[in-house]
Order: sequence, then C-alpha cells, then structure tokens
Amino acid sequence: MNRKTFRLLYYVSGALTLGICGVMNLWLIPSIESSTQGIRCFDMQFFYSPETARQFLSLLSEEGRNVYLTRQLPLDFFYPIAYTTFFVLLIRCGIRRSNKLVYLPVLLAVLDYGENICVLRMLKAAEVSDALAVTGSVFTCAKNVVMFVCIVLILVLIVRYCIRRRKEKKTQRPS
Repeated sequence: MNRKTFRLLYYVSGALTLGICGVMNLWLIPSIESSTQGIRCFDMQFFYSPETARQFLSLLSEEGRNVYLTRQLPLDFFYPIAYTTFFVLLIRCGIRRSNKLVYLPVLLAVLDYGENICVLRMLKAAEVSDALAVTGSVFTCAKNVVMFVCIVLILVLIVRYCIRRRKEKKTQRPS
C-alpha cells in the first residue's frame, strides 16, 4: 500500500471510529438505558449473569428496544470494521516489519461480532436461555479484555514512537 492510501485509510478509519464511538456513547446507549433503572447495555458491562440479562430486557422500554435493534446494533456491526482498520494501521505505524500483533484487532472484531449476534438474539427472543446469556457475556468479557490489550499495545507503540523521534531529533542537532 502506498503512503497516500495508507494515510487516507488511517484518517478515514480514525474519524469513523471516533464518530461512531461518540454517537453510540453520547446518544444511543443513554437513550437505550434510560428505562432500565441503571442496568447498563450488554456492551457496557464487563460481565453479566443470565438474571441480569433478563432483568435488563424486562425493564427495557419498547422505544429502547427499537433504538437498540434499529440504530445501535446496525452501527455496532459497522463499528468493528472502522476500529479494526484504524488499530491495524496504528500498529503497522509502530512496528515496521510484519508482525502478528496486527491480528489482535481482528480477534477483537470477531469477539465484538459474536457479542452483537448474541445481543441481537436476546433482543428478539421471547425467553432468553441461560446458555445464550452466558455466551453473550463471555463474548463481552473477552472483547473487553482484548480491547484493553489493544489500547495498551497502541499506547506503548505511541510512546516508543515519540521516544524514537526525540532521539532522532537530538542526533540531528548540530553540537
């Protein structure tokens, strides 16, 4: 990939990631959670029990369910494409040679899709089974762990990049 294409993808995927995250966290999720007496959306919990899942769904208003099904989930199915592209490009910026660490964001997306499919099934189910709720919760928990690892990795790479740039500038200064 040439430098111009790389930069375009980098900026577009970064802007999409930030925009989608903002829309979901500042508008859609608060709208969904407004009727659930403080129970967070499935995506926003680290782990949830089948009882918590059923309680959330029983408290969820019809409007909240509609927002979840018609706005939040469709956007959340697109979100992994944006952040995976952005994270892979950030990792590629920090690691010049081919590295298996670029597969971490891909794993993150797979876990996010697993979570989204389970949430979709729970929202449409007449009765949520323990197995479905636990499966969804495991996907959510694993996604959160891998997201944390990705963010730490990217922060380490950014710090490493800044240190390297600083050293390069010092060596370029005339003594």
